[in-house]
Amino acid sequence: MWRLLFPSQEGFMHPIVEKFGQVVDGLLPNHPNGARRLLTTGFRLNGFAGRHFVKKTSPARRAFADVSNRTILRPFSVPQKSAMVSLFTPCELLQAFDLSPMFPEGLSCYLSGAGAERGFIEAAENAGVPETFCSYHKIILGAAYTGVLPRPRFIYNTSLACDANTLTFRRLAEFYDVPHFVLDVPFACTPETIEELAGQLQEIAQKISALLGQPLPIEALRAAVQRSEETLRTYREYLALRAQKSMPDEMTSEMYAIFALHPLLGSVASLEFARALKEEARQAPPRGQETRLLWVHTMPNLDNAMIQLLDFSKTCQIISCDLCFDEPVLPVEMDADLWRLLARRLIENHVNGPAQRRINAVLRQAQAMDADGVVWFCHWGCRETCGAGALAKSQLEQAGFPTLLLDGDGCDRANCAPGQMTTRMQAFLELLEGKHS
Repeated sequence: MWRLLFPSQEGFMHPIVEKFGQVVDGLLPNHPNGARRLLTTGFRLNGFAGRHFVKKTSPARRAFADVSNRTILRPFSVPQKSAMVSLFTPCELLQAFDLSPMFPEGLSCYLSGAGAERGFIEAAENAGVPETFCSYHKIILGAAYTGVLPRPRFIYNTSLACDANTLTFRRLAEFYDVPHFVLDVPFACTPETIEELAGQLQEIAQKISALLGQPLPIEALRAAVQRSEETLRTYREYLALRAQKSMPDEMTSEMYAIFALHPLLGSVASLEFARALKEEARQAPPRGQETRLLWVHTMPNLDNAMIQLLDFSKTCQIISCDLCFDEPVLPVEMDADLWRLLARRLIENHVNGPAQRRINAVLRQAQAMDADGVVWFCHWGCRETCGAGALAKSQLEQAGFPTLLLDGDGCDRANCAPGQMTTRMQAFLELLEGKHS
């Protein structure tokens, strides 16, 4: 919402946002509590403004942006009711215990949107974190080291699908001196690996129950898992409708869906979001001659020219992101054991295992949604996504989908050259327009 409220005039951000970030950075060395208060005040104002003043986005996306904002805020106000998680952690267990997720991809994007990422990145690098490390993880490490990010109740992450997960969460567990629970996800999906991972999930659930001094709320957990499956199924139905519709929107809203389908999956809010999107797609006008892009990976930190090119465009639309269709839809009734269902969903996620699994999933979705082209975003520090880029481009283009490998950073503008991404995107869109002709 920050960039909708304060659109950049040139470069990356509006002077008001830039000044806000500078004030936060100035408070970090000696006044971390002041920096925390300023940030939480900014996030609250961001939520208020989004509810009352931002009208361009669709009602469904606007409502869920408010949910996301409150999710980011809650760990700051009640940290004892939060757990730090990785993006692919099954968080239905947290919902059953009424705990909020704290996750790098969410917090780091919010800090970057507020123009405040630089001080946290420098704090992490000064503590020995390599410059080439994922910026999402550097920011959350820096937020911890500076004393801005409160101590969570525990840390709960998977090995999926990023090398940084293991290093970051282990270090943060040591730093905060909190319990650390890790799901080691096998690559191959067999009855044996499903059973083994289901056992890990059940064991972690029992440990969290003991830590909190509460019995495992199994019925609440089952209800959350049922909502998860309904949400995933409804979102797939939305995508099927979206394939034939014209729905201009801004790129950040597409990324909010990642929140709904990962750390907030299983919540009532995520299910309502998926249902509302499906209804909006049902009522949307038929697709026209606009160029239709399938996006892979996270959103880059966008300069003003890129925003003008992509946001609310009638000639170019991002129709989906691969992190919103990465999980298989597995009806609850096919497996009465919810632990096995959660395990199977993790193992069959298309970002788990070899890169070919992800490429195949992107190709299937590009075909299903009749995409004109694919943008494969190579986020700084993401070895998995960057390493697969050349192979993906070759195979997708052989299948008839022109593919742009776009280099940049999801939240550190120092790794994004203003104008360069826009130039490459413009050239790619011109290529696709020629394909249309």
